[in-house]
Amino acid sequence: MQFSPLSPLAFLGQCGESVFRWSPRALHTLWKAAVRFLHDFAHGCMRVLRLIGRMLRQPILLHSEAAEEIRREWKRPKNGSVTGWIASVLRMLGTVLLSETGVLYPLARFAVPAACCGILFAVVSHTINQSYDIAVTLNGEPIGKIAEEQDYIRAEEIVRKRLSYTAEASYEINFARSLRLETYDGYSPILNAGELADKMLRSQNIALIDGCGVYVNGEFAGAVRDQHPVEEALTQNLSRYANALGKAAEDVWYADEITYERGTYLAENLTDTSELIRKLTAVTRKNRTYTAGASETIYSVADRFTTTPETIRALNPELEDLIPVAMRVTVPVETHYLPILYTKTAVTYTAIPYDSETVDTAELPVGTSKVLRRGENGEKQNTVRITYTDGAETGRTALKTTLLSPPVDEVIGKGTYAAKPYSTDTVIDGDGRYLWPVDGGRITDVFGGTRNHRGIDIGAAEGSYIFAGAAGVVRYAGWNDSYGNFVIVDHQDGYETLYAHSCALLVETGQQVQSGQVIALVGTTGHSTGPHLHFEVRINGVNYNPMLFLHVNAG
Repeated sequence: MQFSPLSPLAFLGQCGESVFRWSPRALHTLWKAAVRFLHDFAHGCMRVLRLIGRMLRQPILLHSEAAEEIRREWKRPKNGSVTGWIASVLRMLGTVLLSETGVLYPLARFAVPAACCGILFAVVSHTINQSYDIAVTLNGEPIGKIAEEQDYIRAEEIVRKRLSYTAEASYEINFARSLRLETYDGYSPILNAGELADKMLRSQNIALIDGCGVYVNGEFAGAVRDQHPVEEALTQNLSRYANALGKAAEDVWYADEITYERGTYLAENLTDTSELIRKLTAVTRKNRTYTAGASETIYSVADRFTTTPETIRALNPELEDLIPVAMRVTVPVETHYLPILYTKTAVTYTAIPYDSETVDTAELPVGTSKVLRRGENGEKQNTVRITYTDGAETGRTALKTTLLSPPVDEVIGKGTYAAKPYSTDTVIDGDGRYLWPVDGGRITDVFGGTRNHRGIDIGAAEGSYIFAGAAGVVRYAGWNDSYGNFVIVDHQDGYETLYAHSCALLVETGQQVQSGQVIALVGTTGHSTGPHLHFEVRINGVNYNPMLFLHVNAG
């Protein structure tokens, strides 16, 4: 199909024509829909208004009929008699009060449900807020009231426990009891478990006393008529113990809980007050064996068991001040019937162990190791609260820790320097102060001799590495007609090493070098007949045989 240049314009023209032709029809359709919606809405509103009108009209008609009936009754002839008038008035009142449109009818419709709800609320509130108690009857006799059934169960436990305190007799009592829920009258006493237990005991045919039971951690220790002498004796016992400790003791107390319970007890459980005091303050003394820990001394052991160094020495005549680890030491101990605890604050010092670290180093030959830095323990100061039970330490609590000095870790060097002679037949058993200074090589001339050779010659291929025998500072690196290119390393301890006849120098004067560092290359400069290293060792300027300081293939 062929399109002319005017085709787009023609298309736009056709679209415009379509819009012009269809727009009036669309507007007409929308107008009809809007009119229909408004008609339906208006019709619905009229239906709602008619319904509301009917609802309002009914009571008005009823009241109108009632009013019309009252008006007719008023105009009705009365025949002039009082009885007629009274009957007419009563009929009008009946219409006003009792008819469907009267006063009482709507009042009854709303007031009666409201009154019922109020009565129900009052009954529920009264029931909820009402207090109740439980009346206890034992063997047919009322003995009191309690707040809850659990009080009776606890009272039975108390009674049976009190009956079991004596070893001479065993009492078995079967209580025929009944519990009845009652409304609390507001004035009758409510018994707790202890009071109920007293009444239950009195209801039995048993010899009883009124006294005070002394309990240690809930266990019966004895019954006395008056607990005050017992309390005073225990307080004095604690004070004497604290005074013997001196100012070092901060808090002193009994480890066990001591309680006093007044009530009714079997007469045979009554204990003499003095006897009970002796029992509670009794002390047993004996010796036992203690195994010493690390860094223990006579003084630390004496402090641990609240005694003196002289006492420890008397029990262990062979003992030195510093006690070996795991040594068994005889120590005195006290055991109180009522264990006594006390605390004191002390300052202790603890070593912090150092760690060890292994590092590779070219300063040592392969297969060897050496401590490059010695380890040192650190130290910390500890403020601790120490707890003692009957004079023996039983616990420590850290209060404060202060670092006095950090540990210095030990550094162990593991040798990585691999330079060695060509042949394992070259064995030198010196002290190993210096490393073999050439990568390979063999000894071609020794120290001394007829020509007073000042060092040793190590023949090696030209260009082989020359290593510093140990760490130091380059005192000189340069040329000499005899030595050719040479280096002198000052090891800062009176020792120097010299490396001569190099074909190239790799360090400069004043440079710091490490043990095993490449400092030059083997050559044949100066007075030389072939590639080799001339190696010297000088001590305070005096030449020594270098083989005294080398250790090669010697095991």
